[in-house]
Amino acid sequence: MKEGELVLIGYTGRAEGEIFDTTDEDVAKENSIDREDAELKPVPVLIGREYIIEGLEEKLYDMEVGDKQEVTVPAEKGYGKRSSDNIATYPEKEFQKQGVEVRPGEELMIGQRRGKVVSKGSGRVRIDFNHPLAGKELEYDLEVLEKVEDDKEIAEHIYGYRIGHGDIDIEDGTVKIPSTHSHGDHDHELPEEVKDMLREEIEEATSLDVEFV
Repeated sequence: MKEGELVLIGYTGRAEGEIFDTTDEDVAKENSIDREDAELKPVPVLIGREYIIEGLEEKLYDMEVGDKQEVTVPAEKGYGKRSSDNIATYPEKEFQKQGVEVRPGEELMIGQRRGKVVSKGSGRVRIDFNHPLAGKELEYDLEVLEKVEDDKEIAEHIYGYRIGHGDIDIEDGTVKIPSTHSHGDHDHELPEEVKDMLREEIEEATSLDVEFV
C-alpha cells in the first residue's frame, strides 16, 4: 500500500490479553463487546491521513490486499503515554450547579474532552483525561480486506469517516456535500477546517471536485 490510497481493514485489538475492540462480529459476540456507537464493519483508512494509530498505519505500507499480520504497537505509537498533566481537579459545586451527579468510574464531557471520574471527596472531583489505552502496549490481528479504487466509493468513505453519517451527491464529476450537518435534534454548520479537510482529502484521492451546498 502507498500514501493516498484508501483501503478497508479488519482488526481485533488486545491490551494486556483482553480484547478491547474488533471489526469481527463473531469475535464481538464471543467476547461480549458492545459496539453500540459503531457498526461492526471494515474500517476505511486513507493512508497517510492518520485515520488509525501510527503503529498500525506504518504496517499498511508493507501490506497488500489479503495480507494478515499480528502487530505489536508500543504505547508511543498507539495512544501515547499516560501523563499527570491529563488529570485535573474540579470543585464539586461546579457540577452541582449544573445538576450533574458525579460518580467515580463514570465518564464525563468537560468542554471538548472526555474523562473518567477517578475520585470524589472533600468537595473536589478528580477527572482523568488520559485515553483508556494510554501507556499500554497493544496487540492487533490486522488484515487488509480491499483497496477501494472507485472515486465515488472513496469519496463516500472519506465523508463517512470524517462526518459519521449523512449522504453526498455526485454530479458531473463534482461531489456535492451539505454545508450543514445534523447532530441529534439540531443542525449546525460544518466548520471551515472540516470543509477544508474534506475538500483536500477527496480531491487528492480522486479525480472529483468538491462543492459545499
